[in-house]
Amino acid sequence: MADILLIDDMAGVRRTVTAMLKRAGHTVTAAETGDEGLEILKTHQFNLVITDMLMPGTDGADVLSHLSTLPNRPRVIAMSGGGAGLSADSALRLARIKADAFLEKPFESADLLAAVEKLLGKPG
Repeated sequence: MADILLIDDMAGVRRTVTAMLKRAGHTVTAAETGDEGLEILKTHQFNLVITDMLMPGTDGADVLSHLSTLPNRPRVIAMSGGGAGLSADSALRLARIKADAFLEKPFESADLLAAVEKLLGKPG
């Protein structure tokens, strides 16, 4: 079981991903904005951060930059479906460099759980 921070501006994505992760036995804290996620990170340490790349204001690139400064940086999965004239591939270009894994939306539950297991190891 891992302690996971999920940052995504879309309520439906937060609900769905949270449900997938909780069914797999993980604890999930959800943040609606990059700023909210960064505030939570000031007071809580996570095993894994899952962040959307394209969000208004503080986006996934900002979150990745902040995480890279932490002494005990959690593992990171970046995700994007593109938007605002930017393809998912373009949005994930930075993620391929700074994140430990990336997922293009929409993704299957099995793909998300496989990425989590790969980064954290299977519970046991």
